This record gives sequence, C-alpha cells and structure tokens, in this order.
Amino acid sequence: MSKFNLKDYPIVVGIDFGTTFSGCSYAFVDDVKNEVVDITTWPKQPAKYSKTPTLSLYEVEEKEHRLVSWGWRERMKDGAKETEPKLVTWGWQAKIGAERRARNHELLQQYKLRLDENYIRNSTDLSVSTIKAIADYLEALHVYVAEKILSGCGGGFSTNMFRYCLTVPAMWSDKAKNAMRLAAIQAKLITAQDHPGRLLLVTEPEAAALYCELKCEQFSLKDKDRFMICDAGGGTVDLIVYEINETTAGRKLSEVTRGHGGTCGSIFVDQNLKDLLVKKFRRQGVTLPDKVLSKMVDRFADEIKPLFDGENDHFLDLPSNACFDEITDEDDIGIEDGALRLNAEELKKKVFDPVIANVLELIEQQLSSAKTCSTILLVGGFGSSDYLLTRTKERFSSQVKQIFVPPRPELAVVRGAVYAGLNPKVVTARVSRRFYGVCVLMDFREGKDPVTSKVKLPTGWKCTDRFSMMVRKGQKIEVDECLEKHLLLHREYNTTGCVPIYVFDGNHPPDFTTSAGMFQLAVLDLGSPFTLSDGITKNITFKMYFGLSEIKASVKLNGKEITKTLSFEATDVY
Repeated sequence: MSKFNLKDYPIVVGIDFGTTFSGCSYAFVDDVKNEVVDITTWPKQPAKYSKTPTLSLYEVEEKEHRLVSWGWRERMKDGAKETEPKLVTWGWQAKIGAERRARNHELLQQYKLRLDENYIRNSTDLSVSTIKAIADYLEALHVYVAEKILSGCGGGFSTNMFRYCLTVPAMWSDKAKNAMRLAAIQAKLITAQDHPGRLLLVTEPEAAALYCELKCEQFSLKDKDRFMICDAGGGTVDLIVYEINETTAGRKLSEVTRGHGGTCGSIFVDQNLKDLLVKKFRRQGVTLPDKVLSKMVDRFADEIKPLFDGENDHFLDLPSNACFDEITDEDDIGIEDGALRLNAEELKKKVFDPVIANVLELIEQQLSSAKTCSTILLVGGFGSSDYLLTRTKERFSSQVKQIFVPPRPELAVVRGAVYAGLNPKVVTARVSRRFYGVCVLMDFREGKDPVTSKVKLPTGWKCTDRFSMMVRKGQKIEVDECLEKHLLLHREYNTTGCVPIYVFDGNHPPDFTTSAGMFQLAVLDLGSPFTLSDGITKNITFKMYFGLSEIKASVKLNGKEITKTLSFEATDVY
C-alpha cells in the first residue's frame, strides 16, 4: 500500500458524532493559520449553534426502515409523514418533530451508546441495526455539510478532496471503533478502496487535548507538565492524562494513563429529572403524558441544566395540557403561576449529584494512576456545567493546581478532530488499553495444560491455543513503534498460513486463547507460507505497529513483507 499523502486531501473535515448532539468543523491544509471553521447553521435550526441533535426519524414499512428525518427537523415537524419518504430532513428538525409521530414512524435516539459493549439495552430499542442507524445519520449530515463547505470554497474542490477525522470514545473497544469505520463507508464518506489514512479515528479526549494544547499559554502549561482531559458529553465521560514534551519539532503530547470512561453523561441527569417529575405529580394523582414529560425534560435540558450552580432555585414552565387541571394542591409540588419550582437542594441530591459522583470517581481513578497532575480541563457539553466545575474544584483543588473549563468547551472535540487531521503526530505515545498477543503452539505441560489441547509433532508434544503476549495492558507505546515476536511455523500444523491475533480486556491474561474474555481481533493471512524446498518448520518475524488510531501487522515471508491494516471482526451484535 502506498504511503498516505495529506496533500491529496486539501480539506480536513472533523465530525463529532455524539450521543445527544453532533457537530462538524473543517479547515484547509494549506492555511498557515490552521483556522478552523465550524458549521453553525442546520436545517430548521432556531438559532445559530454549532451542534445538531443526534436524532433520526424512521418510516417503518413491512420489510425495511427508511430514514426520513433527522436532527432539529424531528422536533419541528411533529413526526408527520413526509410526502416523499426520503432522507430529506435531520438534525434540529428531529428534535422538534418528536412530539407527534405517526404510527408508522419511529424515533431513534442515543443509539451511539449501543456501540459501548457495557451498555444495557432496553426493550424500546429500535430494530434498525446500530451500524445502519449511524451510517444513515452520517450520510445525511455529510450531504448537508459537504454542500456548506463546498459552497464557500469556490471552484476546483469536491468531496473526493476531503480527509475525515471521526471522533470515538476512549473507552470503546477496537471492535466498536471499526464499526464506526464500517458505518463511515456505508455513509459514503469514504470507500473501502480508499487509503485507510483518509479516515482518521481519533479518541474524543485526544481530540480535546489537541484543542486545549493550543490554549496552553492561557493555562501556563510547560514542558513535563501533566494535564487531564475530562470530556463529559451527553452519554459518555472520557478521561486521559497527558504529559507535555517540548521538542525541536514543537510541542508534543504523550499519554500518561490508559484512557477510560463511563456512561455517566448528562442524559442521565435528564433521566433523574424525569423520575423526579413523575414522583412529584403522582403525589397529586397526575400521570404525566409522555409528550408532556418529554417537553418538560427538554426545557430543563435547554434552559436550566446549563445554568444550574447548586445554589439557586429554578422555575420550569409547564406546557399547556389538561392533565394539570387535575392538581388540587399546587403548593404541594411547588407550582407558582404556571411554573414548577425546582428546589436547588432537591436538584442537587436527586438529579445532579448521583451522576456527578460517578464523574468524580472517574477523575479520582485517573489521578491515582497518573501520580502527578497539575491541571484538569473539563470539556464537552456536560463539561461546561457550572455545577460540575464547582464540585470538581471542591473535591480536587487540594490535589490539582488548576481546574478549568477552556473556551467553547462544547467544541473542543470537533475542533480537535480537525487539528488531529492537520497534524496527526502531536501525540507521540499512547498507553495500551488491553493485552495483545498471538495464538501459538508451546511445549505441553503435564498436569497444567488441558489434554484436549495436546498434539504430537515431530518436535514433541505441544499445546495448542496458547496465548503469547505482544503488549501488556498499561504498557506505554510510541506511535508507530514496531513490536516484534519471532515465531516458528510448522508445516504439519500451520497448513493454512494464518496468524490469529487476540486481545484481552481484563487485568490478568489467561494462558489460553480459548479462555473466557479472550477475543479474536483479527487473522493475518499469510497465504501458502511453505515452498517445496522448505523443511517442516520456517522462522518468521511477526511485527505489530500501533499507529495513530489503528493497528497494523506484518510478516516477512519468502523474501517479501506482508503488511496490512488489521480487519477487525465487526458484526451486528452491537
């Protein structure tokens, strides 16, 4: 495969596909200032804003689901059926149209969470496959933003000149990351024949770190300083600690901790508010209709949640509905002049604190792993919360010198994605999130290895399915560092010429690739490794390169190098 040349793609497009909101920014490679342009207008958007809701409305037919609306248009058109059931609306439209869906329409939301292998699905999940749902949405978003970008470029440009940087949570598995690549291909961002480097998958906290790194002067960060990125979004919270390294080639970043996170984003604050509202009105014998409850939660999320500081009470305007006429004692639940009073203490204890406690625990774990850290930077939509900042300072100001929210924290990830595409080698070292190894034959150990794995070869009794480690979990690896392992192919056993590659996410890897928790990441196919002149064994050197966002494997065999990007086994199990 030829070397990737960034100059072949003069426009870098960053896409932050989020649980609740998505965004897109772009820049020109030849722009010496690296000025990033945000997409701030979306179909049916009520005002300029750099994000659009990650919502999709599907028209359900007997044999298929067709996406007919997405984003803000969903809220606006109230779920009414389009005259032509095509992919014509999305984004802000979806947010507005969700109130009155026709019977043959289904609203899909928060489907990004399905790629988190720890996510517990509920019975209301849409029957559309996750990859299809993501691909449909990305295709709609891409068609729109491509037109916006090209309209401001003049002639001579096309989408074939775009390089894409798509952000993914640090907590995701390699399998989930590859699902996003497959979705991008289905969405027609790239083709399967394109160079893999045309689509860069960058973790959300890494993208945010690149954004914040450009603001380092503001935070007085210097060589060898360590800072934590806490990317708190709608669905997930991702964290990594980086160290700054000043080099002759400029400022570089290296991971200090293994990035991790949890599903404790702001949508769980919304869910807590929903539970609180249901309980309040039940005291007066009122069951809130779903549409009314959704409107109230949306108003809370848009108007109260961003401003909540933990000290002041807030009033939530009640939508017009006959259900409120059933209330006999408005003072009992705090209704004043058509608005519901939300007590600050009640909001803290029942709505915000249960979620923020999880975020603070994640920060604690990262600080413990990093040993030293001078700065915490809160980014993402939830990261801009005043109350989250207050609680973080209360808990960690004695351990951490600076705790900040950078300018435009909700754009840190999408703008950082563009910076990653423009200069992908700012991050020079990463910490492995799992164990990597290969399946090999080893000498059989009597009394320890299972008899079912015992095979006899001319060289003696061997045990199959043994795990030979290449990379330890928590091991620091330089970007594009080559890790080698010398292997011996046996003609009688390895007739297929395949090298299976396995991963293990736990803390103590087992001896066998057949053990619980082991996952076959990929198989490197060597074709027919033996020639007629070869003996019964052949020495090979197996190499793994841990690149910017993906892993490559290679073997030198019969005088030539076999190299390819690993093909992860992504299926529809998500």
